[in-house]
Amino acid sequence: MKIFLSVIIFTLVISRAFAQPYKTIKTYKPYNWMVGISWSAIDDDGRPFNALFNLPNWNYEMYPTRLSLDKYFKYGWSLEGVATYTNYLGGKLVNGKLEASGAFFSFDVNGKYSFYNQYAPKARWIDPYFTFGLGYTYRSNAFTENHIPNLNLGFGINFWIAKGFGIQIHSNAKFGVYPRFWNTNTNYLQHSIGIVYRWGEGSIKNSPKEKKQYKWTKDKQRHKTKTGH
Repeated sequence: MKIFLSVIIFTLVISRAFAQPYKTIKTYKPYNWMVGISWSAIDDDGRPFNALFNLPNWNYEMYPTRLSLDKYFKYGWSLEGVATYTNYLGGKLVNGKLEASGAFFSFDVNGKYSFYNQYAPKARWIDPYFTFGLGYTYRSNAFTENHIPNLNLGFGINFWIAKGFGIQIHSNAKFGVYPRFWNTNTNYLQHSIGIVYRWGEGSIKNSPKEKKQYKWTKDKQRHKTKTGH
């Protein structure tokens, strides 16, 4: 629990620090909506953060199984929904046991902070970000916990290769909160790589207060011109 709280505090401090520069370029909006489709792999061997690249124990399909939808707001913040489906295949290590099989489904709602504008306009092709949120996981195989509420922490990078299109690489740590927090039978890692498409790049409208101040300044300048001052 202390580790999780430390990570939360760290991400909030980092987001606060990096959010400050947006005050000077807050009229820029990199996109309005973003959709993505990805290949996804589930690392659920019961040894979280150990043997992270033991690919033979990852569960995945040969076709894309992850869908995402992202709505951008401002200052680098957005909200995303993610749905993933795959199958556990027999012969892979799942929670310390072999021969586990069955369907897997998860749905997540995450807050997302992008560092994109920290690099623009010098490197508009790279877009690192982190996510945090809540999720639900269903596993149909013969485990004690089939229905799992999750806390999510993730990190990813978008590589923009063409106008609107990019390649996304993402890893997410899922912490089960039922029947207890930090239960190795409910914690797992999820990795994905796929294609994303964004649209709606433009400017964010000024607030009414900003418009009023601008209009007042313009009228004052016009008045000075007429009076010859």
